Parts: sequence; structure tokens; C-alpha cells
Amino acid sequence: VQVQVPAAPAAPVTRSKPPRAYRFAGWDLNLNTRRLTAPDQRQVSLTNAEFSLLVAFLGAPGRIVSREHLLESTRAFDEVYDRAIDVQILRLRRKLEADPKNPTLLRTERGAGYFLDAEIETLWG
Repeated sequence: VQVQVPAAPAAPVTRSKPPRAYRFAGWDLNLNTRRLTAPDQRQVSLTNAEFSLLVAFLGAPGRIVSREHLLESTRAFDEVYDRAIDVQILRLRRKLEADPKNPTLLRTERGAGYFLDAEIETLWG
């Protein structure tokens, strides 16, 4: 004789809210409005690909992000070719860096990818 044991009720699923904004190196990125505010409070416009790229970096604090992952993050908004991500990084550096040729925020790790070299504060909302 098999005894049927009733299943335990499923635990309630708690969904944390997604982040609403990030702060890094004096910059603020509001994810809801897609606004990037510079340390001097000016608004900096971002293309869809630049926004996706920046969000990919902000979502991986302190980690190197591979070119392949970055290509996946921006694929929907840009043509895909081997050097596409390098072009997007250059464009984003021009907006974020005081000297894009000697970057201090968006750094290259040869043979591995790129990383955002800043403390990142996530704002939940």
C-alpha cells in the first residue's frame, strides 16, 4: 500500500526589486529614465548600445567582463562584428573619461576583457 503524503506548500517567491540607479566615480545612471549625470551635474546622452554596455559594467562590480559577454549585452542595438565592442568602448570612454586615450575608469585587461575601475553604489527602489 502506497501512502500519499501531501506536498508541502510552496514557499512564497520573493522578488527583489531591480536596481533603479547606480553611482560610480561621481557619475549617476538612472535606469528608469536612462539618464547619465556627470559629476558636474550635466546630462550626458547615451546611445542604446552605450547604455547597455555601461549597465553590463555596473552589474559586474570589480570583475573583468569578457568581450563576448559585452557583445551579447549590446547585440540587439548594434551591428555585430569582431571589433564592434572595441568601438563601443571607445565611444563610451569619450563620454566618461577626462582623457579617453589614457582611461582610468573603463580599463582594458589584455586578453581577458574590460572592467570598470570604480566603487559602484547600487540604489534600489
